[in-house]
Amino acid sequence: MKGLEEELLGRLEGKRFGVVGIGNVIKGDDGAGCMVVEKLGEGFAMPTVDCAEVPENYGGWVERRDLQAVVYVDAVEFAGEPGEVRIIPLEKMMQSATSTHHLSLHYMIKFLKNEWEGDAIMVGIQPVSMGIGEGVCNEVAAGAELLVGILRKAVE
Repeated sequence: MKGLEEELLGRLEGKRFGVVGIGNVIKGDDGAGCMVVEKLGEGFAMPTVDCAEVPENYGGWVERRDLQAVVYVDAVEFAGEPGEVRIIPLEKMMQSATSTHHLSLHYMIKFLKNEWEGDAIMVGIQPVSMGIGEGVCNEVAAGAELLVGILRKAVE
């Protein structure tokens, strides 16, 4: 199995891609996707958006930006190590991984696949806690930093 960096760089190479951060920043590690978009910042060479808890509202965002790929980032429970970052196969997302947004995200990506020719990539960061009022833990913040580094490398 390919490593995260190798697989993600391979899927993004030479493509115009966007990054969609998903999550709720007041629910601890659930803010991981939002954190990635924030850390990429306004100077990132590709489009980014923090869609908070409503990824289904951003299907048109993907189409309007003429993207060839989109990376969705969310805290996803996949029984990994705290802060571990994985590409989650979309077909397995509903069966073996849980996200507080997975139903709406799953159907939005399914809709996009019928309307859009690009590559939808779901990247999950293993959360530790999604308690209200908690910040993102150190492990999840480190996972977010790792992913930011890979995404920056993809545009070099």
